[in-house]
Amino acid sequence: MSRDRIMRKLVAAHARARCWLFLRPRVTGRLKLRGEVGRIRVHPSFRCDGDLWLGVHASAASIDIGAGVSASGPLVITAIRPLHVGSGVLFGPNVLVTDHYHGDVRDPSHLGMTPSRRPLHSPGEIVIGSDVQLGANSVVLSPAQIGSGAVVAANAVVKGRVRERTIYKGLSLARQHGQTNDVASGG
Repeated sequence: MSRDRIMRKLVAAHARARCWLFLRPRVTGRLKLRGEVGRIRVHPSFRCDGDLWLGVHASAASIDIGAGVSASGPLVITAIRPLHVGSGVLFGPNVLVTDHYHGDVRDPSHLGMTPSRRPLHSPGEIVIGSDVQLGANSVVLSPAQIGSGAVVAANAVVKGRVRERTIYKGLSLARQHGQTNDVASGG
C-alpha cells in the first residue's frame, strides 16, 4: 500500500472518530456514520432522542445541520450533493431525507442492473429552511426546498418546493384499486 493511500486512510479514520465523538453525547440511540464524514457539519446544540444515520457518499457532498435542530429518531440523512438543514428544525420519529437514488430510472441500462450496483443519481439538492417541522414517517426526496416555518404532515412525501409558513400534506402515492404505476411508460 502506498504512503499516500495510508495517509488518506488515517485522515479519514481521524475525521470519523472526531465526528463520532462529537455526535455521540447528542444521540441517545445508535449512531451510524457512513462515507466522507469529514463533510458533516452539525451545530453543537443538535439533539436526537433515538437512532441517527448520516451518510455523505460523494466528494462534492456535504450535510450541514444548523443550531437548535432536534429529532425524535430514528433519523436518516444521506447525500451525494450539498444538503442543508436550517436552524430550529424539528424532525419527528422515523424521518428520511435523501438526495439520491440507486440509478436513474430514465436510463434503460440501469433497469437491468442489480439496484445496489447502479451508480448513485441525484436529481437536485435538498434545502430545509429554519423552524421547519417534519412529521412522523415523513420522507424528503430530491430535489426539495422546504421554506422556513413550514410544517410537513406525518407520512408525507416531499419532492419539490414547499412554501414558507405553510402546512404540507404531501404527495399522494396511494394507488386506486386496479391501477398500476408504470414509471417506464409514464402511466
